[in-house]
Amino acid sequence: MFTIPADETYQQIIKIFYLIGIWQRDEESNYRKIGKKIFFTFFGSLLPIFFATNVFLCDDRNESIFSVHIGIITAVMYVKFLYLLFKKHEILAFLNDPIVVHSIENREEYEQTNEKIKKFIRFVQVYLLAILITTALVVLIELPVFSTDKGLPFFISFTWNKSEIVYWLAYLFLSLSMVLYSVINFMTVFVWYIMLNYFIEYELLGNKLKKLGVPAIENQARNEKQQKGWKTVLSQKTYNSVQQSKEFVENLIILVKDHRNMTETIERFRSCFSTLFLCQITTGGIIICIAVYSIAFGSNQNIVQTEFYVVELFYGVFDVFLVMYLANDITVASDRLSYCLFESNWIEQTESCKKYVVIMGEMLKQPQMLVVLIYPVNLETFMRIINGAYSMFNIMKEFQ
Repeated sequence: MFTIPADETYQQIIKIFYLIGIWQRDEESNYRKIGKKIFFTFFGSLLPIFFATNVFLCDDRNESIFSVHIGIITAVMYVKFLYLLFKKHEILAFLNDPIVVHSIENREEYEQTNEKIKKFIRFVQVYLLAILITTALVVLIELPVFSTDKGLPFFISFTWNKSEIVYWLAYLFLSLSMVLYSVINFMTVFVWYIMLNYFIEYELLGNKLKKLGVPAIENQARNEKQQKGWKTVLSQKTYNSVQQSKEFVENLIILVKDHRNMTETIERFRSCFSTLFLCQITTGGIIICIAVYSIAFGSNQNIVQTEFYVVELFYGVFDVFLVMYLANDITVASDRLSYCLFESNWIEQTESCKKYVVIMGEMLKQPQMLVVLIYPVNLETFMRIINGAYSMFNIMKEFQ
């Protein structure tokens, strides 16, 4: 039996959460835990409030639009922050669930599954590295040593401020907030990883359904060759047929329970993260639209600023796309289960056994679909978000 625990990358992220204090250890006192949660809840809310304020106080129209953009992104990330603060046990439970860890008997399946996860981890590492590099550049580029205009990180002009003390406080606040929000965004890869493993588990379940009854045929043929006399062969064949059907039903019942457990777990996952998914769906189009607008009509004199706009665009796309893509894969993989069942050796079973297969086949025809309010989480919804972003961009372009 092979298992695949969470990758070392995720273990390091968990250590960072504990180190910063976003997650509290069990040995800490309740007062300390509550104090940390209150502090982070208050401090995290200040960044969206700052950008909402800058929308009305800055003089540059493009900067106001950009502040709306960053304000929406940070608001969604603040929702992720609240999940990290108050849903620690749920996140760890999903991450360490046997469905995510997997229990694989076949070595070939184990190697294929492990390779899929490794490819995904490589993408995650590049994604996290891009966020960290961008954060460092945006903070450092506006240091007074490198800049004379007294701007702030995120390329905020801060022209409405006249106080030197307020400027330094604002710079320190935004720098710390950027680092904190970069760490908060690590939670996104947790959600992706859990969804990827749900898809993989459905594939493994489909492979198990295909193999139902197959070993029994080989054993039957071997036993027949060992027998002498046609009467002995017939009696042995009848016995093997009954035994084979019994094993088939027993294995089918185990897989039915596994499928039910999968369905219930994914439903708990959907219920837990439905608010986050809803925020991503409703704001995804706006984030992508304003990111494209900033690249097209924003200031292109600063290379780092342009790179920041591009990273924002990729963030806006991937933050929504991967959730939709992985949820769509879950639906597709679960929809294949009925076909996998009928690829098994069910036709050679007894009549009563065939009835179980037909009933199970009807159950499996209903695919697992993640739905948030009226929005199905799939690629079709993602295309609607992209179309909405394109329409908004055309409207904004007319007023440019």
